[in-house]
Amino acid sequence: MWADLIPALAITCTIGLPVVAGWVLGLQWIKSRNAERMGLINQGIIPPDSPRKKSDPNRLVSLRNGIVLIALGIGIMVGFLCSEYLVIGRGNEFWMTGASIVFFLGIGYLVYFLVVQKIPVSRLKEEAEQE
Repeated sequence: MWADLIPALAITCTIGLPVVAGWVLGLQWIKSRNAERMGLINQGIIPPDSPRKKSDPNRLVSLRNGIVLIALGIGIMVGFLCSEYLVIGRGNEFWMTGASIVFFLGIGYLVYFLVVQKIPVSRLKEEAEQE
């Protein structure tokens, strides 16, 4: 009987505890922020509205992720095709697919490096200053 409760308890602790802790910490943050703002208002100070900053996405990170995901997709497709249609891939499907994924991810990172290397450093500094 107790053995049946162990998986349920594990799932509850893994998912439920972080959710409850997040709620508690979030509510405490909201209460403390509200108390701070009310204290300022009681002193006659109008607190500034804190606008949410709109973060500009880093184009280089987006470029890297795009190139790597394309390379990952190509590696998966090539691995499945090689394990299906090549004699060397028969019986070694896992290793053939894994090797092609790692190979094409490496190519993807090299392509990213070569693309970023061609971007002038002055242009990168200008974009950083604009943010």
